[in-house]
Parts: sequence; C-alpha cells; structure tokens
Amino acid sequence: LFTTTVRFATTNEVATYSNGSIAPMRIINANRSPKAIIHILMKFWLETPFQRIKVFRTALENFVNARPREWVALVGFRATRVEADFGYVEYRIICQHREAWQNIGPILQSKADLSSFSLEVSKKLDLRYVSPPMPVKLTAPGFNHSGLISNYSSENETKEPRSAENTLTADDLQDVAALFVIRE
Repeated sequence: LFTTTVRFATTNEVATYSNGSIAPMRIINANRSPKAIIHILMKFWLETPFQRIKVFRTALENFVNARPREWVALVGFRATRVEADFGYVEYRIICQHREAWQNIGPILQSKADLSSFSLEVSKKLDLRYVSPPMPVKLTAPGFNHSGLISNYSSENETKEPRSAENTLTADDLQDVAALFVIRE
C-alpha cells in the first residue's frame, strides 16, 4: 500500500496522496471524532459587573439545555484573556455537540445559532465591548514622522460610564431565546 485515498467532506471530491507525502501530517478520521467540541470567543467590557456575566452564563446554559438533540452540555465558560489597556475581557464558550465532526453541516448551523444567541444576549445585557478608536498616522513629504493625529473625539471623554443598575436575570432574556427556534 503506497497511496491513501481521501474524500473532502464538503464537496465530496476524491484525491489520492502518496503515503510519504502525508507521513509528517496529522491525520484525522472525522467519523471517529465523536461529539464535536465548539469554541466561541466573546469580548466583554472590562467594567462589566460579575453579576451580569453570571446571568449571561445562565442564559447560555438554558439555551444549550433546551436543545438536547443538538448539544450535550456547556463544557466551559471561562475568562481566557484580560486586556486592561484595551478595556476588555475575553471569554471562551465551550460546548459539546451531539454529532461527530464528519457531520459538519449541523455542527456549523448549531455553532451559528449559539453565536447569534450569545451576541443578542450580550447586547441585551450591555456586555458588548466597543474598541477604542485607533490613532491615525498621517505623514507627508516635509513633515517629521513622529506625529500622530488621533480620530479620538471629545465626545468620548464626556460619555457616561455604563450603569450597573439595570439588573436582568436569565428569565428576563426569554424574548431573546424565543428568537431561536428549537429544531426537531
């Protein structure tokens, strides 16, 4: 046996490779990789009260648990990166799907639904991170190259900090959950 035949899952194309060319590569049989693990990254505003983060997590757990034919469980929800200089905390949402990686279509659809749901809940809870404006460096012949001109406006300085008074619970987010129909 000197060759290996492979099939590209999305287009069903067939190709043959020599074993020597694929020997140093990582080879995966998607059918033998049961229950795909999905990762979604979210950035939240640094000053977000932890209570809102807990409500967000509860809403995610409810979303996943309401779809037992799609999801096994919410495997993890953790802060993976804190960028105090940029004003955000990055969270990783990790869920386990019922399908094997070989059945990529339903997995990608479920991931899209979970991502959309996460975005809508983050908007509702006012968790979304909005990046600060980036400086613009303009140079022209005859000018020195050390000057930065920023597009940072004074309206950003007078902006009120986000309020932590609007306390929502996971039950208050049912209207967002209703947007995402459970598939039979």
